[in-house]
Amino acid sequence: MKAMVLTAGMGTRLMPLTLEKAKPAIPLLGKPLILTIMEKFSALGINDFRLNLHTLPDTITRIFDSLPKCSWNVSFSYEPEILGTAGGLKANESFFSDETLIVVNGDIFFEFDIRPVIDFHVRHKALATLALCEQQPPYIYTPIRIDSNHLIQSFPRSEESKKEKGPAYVFSGVTVLSKEIFGFIEPAGFSEIVSDVYEPAIVAGFDICGYPVHGYWNDLGTPARYLSTQRELFIRNAISPPRAISDDAFVAEVDYIGPYVSIGQGCVIEDGCVIQDAILWENCHIRRGSTVRNCILGQGMVIQGHYEDRAITLNGECSLV
Repeated sequence: MKAMVLTAGMGTRLMPLTLEKAKPAIPLLGKPLILTIMEKFSALGINDFRLNLHTLPDTITRIFDSLPKCSWNVSFSYEPEILGTAGGLKANESFFSDETLIVVNGDIFFEFDIRPVIDFHVRHKALATLALCEQQPPYIYTPIRIDSNHLIQSFPRSEESKKEKGPAYVFSGVTVLSKEIFGFIEPAGFSEIVSDVYEPAIVAGFDICGYPVHGYWNDLGTPARYLSTQRELFIRNAISPPRAISDDAFVAEVDYIGPYVSIGQGCVIEDGCVIQDAILWENCHIRRGSTVRNCILGQGMVIQGHYEDRAITLNGECSLV
């Protein structure tokens, strides 16, 4: 079985961070998000990956250029213009050889088991099976609902669906597909998977299913959610002490670093600094006596003074409050 990781998106909600790195390339606990995603699938024996590229593609390809030799077969397809979820998939139809394939968004973090989703999809012979995470009111995302047979009847787009009764779900970003799906996608150009593929398939009588999964999931959609995800992972995984410091970073006084801090390659932290609940990308320099709390610092930032509740990059900054 092969997997396609969707990595072409703009990541607009995560700006200004995504002016420096494509969203799948952002570090989480010191590791690029894309590698964490691929490790989940590799644990299932899936080692053939196709990544589509558009936004800041070099920030993704460089990750694999610097990896030590591994068992993954990773290939790329570049989209001069974004093709959409279905269009990007169709452009890579020749990559897939098995009857069952995986498509996963490259901008999510999850800790649920994917195997039951695959098993259900194969048994049910569905056209598509979406891994769904349950959400409780008040809903952050427009709810997806399934019937007793796991069938998705429709994909709501309005606030009215939040008032409906019954279990409500959010799409996790992980989909198991039958190769038959390619027959529903136009041969060229931009195409979205829900409006252009799933909805016509449902009308035509094909099964688009949702399978509830259990475990942690986050879409890291905004800088604030990105930072809170790191904090949650330190706590969930009982990492002690709760910090992740690159081996080649220089930190003068570790006692003042943490909790919930990751420090990237080449960073320099001078004497007397306090850094708490923060993500520092590569080659940041925190000058003597500075304080960084509840912040994300993009690569190459030089900091002197007191900083709090901000995402700061060489391309701009935003508040995290």
